[in-house]
Amino acid sequence: MNRLTPYIILLSFLATGCEINQKEVLPEDGFLKIYNHPDELLSYFPESVVELSEGGYIFVSAIKDETSDIEYPYTSLVRTNAAGVVEWTMTYDWLAPSSKLISHQGEVGFVAMDQQLNAYVVLIDPGNGEITGQHDLEMTMPMATYNDNGGNLIVLGYDFISRSSWISKYDRKYTLQRSTKLAINTDLELLIQRHLNKTGQDYPFYIGEYSTDAGTGYYVSCFYNYALRTVFLDISSLNATGDLYSFQTDEAVSSLIHKSGSLFGITGYYEGNNYIVPETEIDVSASQSIKDLPGEQLYELTHQARVIAATLETDLEDFSLFTSQTNGNAIVIYQYSMESDSLVNTLYRNFDERVEVVDMIQTADHGIAILAGIFILGKYQRPVLIKLQEDLFLPEEE
Repeated sequence: MNRLTPYIILLSFLATGCEINQKEVLPEDGFLKIYNHPDELLSYFPESVVELSEGGYIFVSAIKDETSDIEYPYTSLVRTNAAGVVEWTMTYDWLAPSSKLISHQGEVGFVAMDQQLNAYVVLIDPGNGEITGQHDLEMTMPMATYNDNGGNLIVLGYDFISRSSWISKYDRKYTLQRSTKLAINTDLELLIQRHLNKTGQDYPFYIGEYSTDAGTGYYVSCFYNYALRTVFLDISSLNATGDLYSFQTDEAVSSLIHKSGSLFGITGYYEGNNYIVPETEIDVSASQSIKDLPGEQLYELTHQARVIAATLETDLEDFSLFTSQTNGNAIVIYQYSMESDSLVNTLYRNFDERVEVVDMIQTADHGIAILAGIFILGKYQRPVLIKLQEDLFLPEEE
């Protein structure tokens, strides 16, 4: 069931200590919009954003209603035009939407649960938000999703019967191709429930893919063998070939990006600190501790900070971007040259209120769009969408 939802749209840029000229900070082809809702009992947990081929954006949020008898948040979709202005909003009874939106052949979809915790992919018409189809994924408690380069859907779930992380691969028609389970060897169901119902720690579950001399496969951040690990899986069999591990569930690889060959960029947190390794060689067929990697400490980031890693492709050169939030209520982007592995730029966007980055994509005009959550008045969590133009990431002409 889907429901129309009223929105109040606020265009603002909040900064501390000085007056900001918006045109200087955000160029004409950029924007910053906060999407507010009048109901103070609702908390919005934004998850993912996609750019549509015809222009504009759709982003998904999980809505936590303090008065609801259902412990898990329900789903909200918002479509905007290219300037971030709302065109429609819809809510759905599907629960705990998980990470990346699906955009394929003119349809947009999300993965979420029914009230029995069964995972479904739900497809909608991007023109009006109406549901056009749904497919039972034959797994439970979905936590992360990914569309690979071949158009296949990869989903991370949790099997509470075998106490295992559950990874399944589906073709473009959402038919199950292969599935694997990674034994956790201890009962972490309560941690996963609290992650999904937004009452506990927000773990960095994610999925990506790589191609090295050792083979092609996926990397999945999930619980495995007593710890939160980034596990490397063979692309065909989904068998685990290696992993990056940390101490139980208190430490993690917060983001990972494949650069080329056996080279990866990594961020992580352990021993109470955040670290970045912009480029390092990883053997995907071995098990390695994240503490053995040559990390540089990121003192300004929030505790156990969520980090979004992505590649920015430009006509001049390619860059790796690591986006997060600071203790001083700023969104920060660390920009590294893909070729030289050197830090070429650090961008900040300052706010008066706490912000948390959740997603980042490259846009068709070679800029980027960032989806984040902002805490209005320190307590009302709402989505914020930021568009930054390509010029901000290009070297200045001499």
